[in-house]
Amino acid sequence: MRFPCAPSLAARDAYMKAQTGNLTTDVNGVAKPTRGEYAGEAAKEFLTILEAVAVAVPVPGFGIVVKLALNIIKACEESHATLERAQELKDRTKVLVLTLVDKLKGKTEGEIGAQMVRDIGTLQIAFHIIEAQLSEIAAQRQWRLILFKSLNEDKVRRCVAKLNTSLESFELARNIEHTTMFTKLEQQIATFYAHQQQNTQTLNEVHAWQQQNTRTLNDMQLSIVDVRAMLAQGSPAHSTSSQMRALIPANTHIFHGRDTLVAELVGVLIGSSRRHICLLGPGGMGKTSTSQAVMNHPDVEAHFAEHLRVWVPCVKAPSTALLIDTLCTSLGISTKSGNPLSDILSVLRTSPPIVLVLDNFETPWSAAEGQSEVEQVVRDINQIPHVTLFVTIRSSSPPCEDLPWHCVDLPAVDATAARDIYISWYPKGNEGPGLPGLLELIGNMPLAVMLMAKFAALTGLSAEDVAEKYKALGTVVMGQGLDAKTSMDICIGLSVNSPRMAAHPEAFELLCAIAMLPAGTSYEILFKWWARDLIGGLGVLKDTSLVAQNGSTIFVLPVIQRYILHDSRFSKQVGMSMIESACRFLEAHASDINDELYKSHSAAVSAEEGNLEAVLLTTPDSRAIQDSSLLHIIRDGFLLLARHQRNHSARVNIIERALHLVRHIDDNILQGDLLFSYGESLNRADRNNGRKQLEAALGHFSSASDRVRAAKCRLNLVYAMAGLADETLERCQEIIMDAQADCEATGDEGLAARCLVSLGILHFMLRKYPTALDLLTQAEPVLARVKDWEYHAECSRVSSWVHYYMGQYDLAYACAASALEEYDRIGDAQGCAGMHNDIGDIFSARGDFEGSLRSHLRSLEIRKSLRLPPLPGALRGMGLAWAKLGKVEDARQAFEELLQRFARPDAPAPSPVDQSGIVCTQLFLRRLEDLTLKPTQEEYDALRVWYSDNHIEEILTPAP
Repeated sequence: MRFPCAPSLAARDAYMKAQTGNLTTDVNGVAKPTRGEYAGEAAKEFLTILEAVAVAVPVPGFGIVVKLALNIIKACEESHATLERAQELKDRTKVLVLTLVDKLKGKTEGEIGAQMVRDIGTLQIAFHIIEAQLSEIAAQRQWRLILFKSLNEDKVRRCVAKLNTSLESFELARNIEHTTMFTKLEQQIATFYAHQQQNTQTLNEVHAWQQQNTRTLNDMQLSIVDVRAMLAQGSPAHSTSSQMRALIPANTHIFHGRDTLVAELVGVLIGSSRRHICLLGPGGMGKTSTSQAVMNHPDVEAHFAEHLRVWVPCVKAPSTALLIDTLCTSLGISTKSGNPLSDILSVLRTSPPIVLVLDNFETPWSAAEGQSEVEQVVRDINQIPHVTLFVTIRSSSPPCEDLPWHCVDLPAVDATAARDIYISWYPKGNEGPGLPGLLELIGNMPLAVMLMAKFAALTGLSAEDVAEKYKALGTVVMGQGLDAKTSMDICIGLSVNSPRMAAHPEAFELLCAIAMLPAGTSYEILFKWWARDLIGGLGVLKDTSLVAQNGSTIFVLPVIQRYILHDSRFSKQVGMSMIESACRFLEAHASDINDELYKSHSAAVSAEEGNLEAVLLTTPDSRAIQDSSLLHIIRDGFLLLARHQRNHSARVNIIERALHLVRHIDDNILQGDLLFSYGESLNRADRNNGRKQLEAALGHFSSASDRVRAAKCRLNLVYAMAGLADETLERCQEIIMDAQADCEATGDEGLAARCLVSLGILHFMLRKYPTALDLLTQAEPVLARVKDWEYHAECSRVSSWVHYYMGQYDLAYACAASALEEYDRIGDAQGCAGMHNDIGDIFSARGDFEGSLRSHLRSLEIRKSLRLPPLPGALRGMGLAWAKLGKVEDARQAFEELLQRFARPDAPAPSPVDQSGIVCTQLFLRRLEDLTLKPTQEEYDALRVWYSDNHIEEILTPAP
């Protein structure tokens, strides 16, 4: 299991010492009654049916209510000899739960009223209290049962009164003929279950067929090698990674004059000596199309499998961080260590020979900051002998010139190829004698030839007339002696200033807008969000070839993008409009995680994330924005994108940029909101820094007297502090109390319920399980009522922890399954990964090691898909499962993999919880050699941080 911080064992021991007289094996005094009247086979069968039907009811916590009711019934059966009213309590509990199951069976979520959901939440609290009362009575020794019989009867009487109130809440009569009612209800539920089973018979048959045709876990022989491959390649175990990686784009349909060069570069790639390739030259020479032709050549395809030819579009990476992020995306890998570059190198080291095509590498290489960092990335990759780099760059020299490069300063094509390109784009262009002179004038550069061909086609001008216009503009720009870059700029300028463009002034503004989108975008998104009023110019831009289209993606070629975004040409008005459009897009897709639209909105933001980030990062300093309302729109846009990145990636550059932009503004709410978002993002990787930012945010909210924001900030601050050290727990409680005072002042019951969850977690860490459970059960119905499903899922999750450490594994599983369903419903993939990990521990505690292995593997897969490191407990849990299944070598390597993760030089210092996990893992490694090895006191204390007492006993028991 997992903790926000290391629990206090001393506090737990002091608490447990006070719990005397508890029953048998239950570590916290909760009774484990016998089956009683359910001992009969028919009764046991109906018990199974009842629980199966209850689990399917779509009401949060209803399955737990039924389990608690059955526990109460069984406890009453054990107590009826000494308590006269135990039978009455049992009957009322039984009729209540049977009636509820019968009433709710088969209903959808929409068919169950909100009042019913609230009443069931209240009933859950009542059942918890009743169960605790009966457990206390059951824990008494025989002489105490006799001596305190009247007091115990009074407790049971109060329990009956609570149930009578519940019966009235559910509009059920108290004076009923129990035997008749029981029989009728049991028949109705059993009939419904039988009908349900009949309807699913076909599905079961299909499932059985699938099982016959699908390898089981044992058949697959899942090993640590499979897991390492899955983590490294970013694909599920036993599948290839080709679909996860960025493949080489198809060749351009017009490509002339490069056959000899393509053959030369193919020979370099498949030759015996390893050399990197670097295509140099100005924009427009055809570097990208040449690299595509080489990588799609049949000989290269035969030498390198599809997933070993990886396309890395560096135009999306104007910084070192974004270059590393683009490499991760293109390679389809999972980060394991929290250091993505380290993981890129780890993946490449274990790969077969592979080629990385770094297209338009001038974008990160020429960035204003960090060239030395980009250089180090290149040098680190060069250290791996079987990795070949294929770089295209607008430059006269390669990056890191001392590396083993095969450099080609890509020349223009010859006159024949230039003519073929021109005629391919403009078949009538061969008429008249002026074409050779025009092609020579523009230097036979492929992109320039295409632009001039399209210009001639649109204007109807002859090659001679096009040449005259080129000369006129060239004289204005540079006079004589034009270089290739300037020549290309003239060709682009002719296209931009063509009569067709002049007739549609909105076309240039649209071109500016698309040039700001490095990832390109679809027509739908372009029309709806980025440039609705300018979309009429798109046809003009396509006719002039100033924009290109690949599938559904519309984009501007990098060389044209560079020309358009130059300060002397770019429209600042369009720039601010695009920034506002980005914020409007984010605002329209700003569903809360509790909203049913959260998944679809989150997917929409992810699809456009690269463009949104690129646009927002162009935002000028706040002092240049005079409109205060626009400034707040931009602030909200930054916050929304930062929140998305917090939930889906580890990047914080957006929120850091926002803080830099508003550093001069004296606005407590503005500053506080940004610092709060920054602290939330940092909490996942650097809690100490996250704590500092949240404390600063709290100061701003307090100065602004905004108690709602202050309360939310305090609860996040508690989370950050709880992961740092044991001695902060008392301070954590004080902060939660302050948050509760804020909630009382504002009357926000949802926030008050969140405070109860935080207090529940705190008492859980102190091992005060009944108090923790009481707090959580108080919070649960309120969270359901206000539809705070994020914290409701957290409430279920922590409840599963409490039940696990109390040794109540069935209830722990029920709560964990409920939390997993809730996290899935709200689209919280990290929450789902955490719950799969917890369920793996529950399975292990119950002795189901194959189930444990599957659950931990699922946790790894989900975290991998998010490019997040695996949870330490998942690798350790898989190692334990393999050890129990007799796969000792796999277990050893899993444990060693986990220890190596913490031992890396770039790994952060382990938290107290991590340190206890390291101690556990070292113990498990030694026990692989000697199963009789007993833990030391330090090791036993570490085990108690991660595992329940019964689970520890299971772990230390040698496998049969």
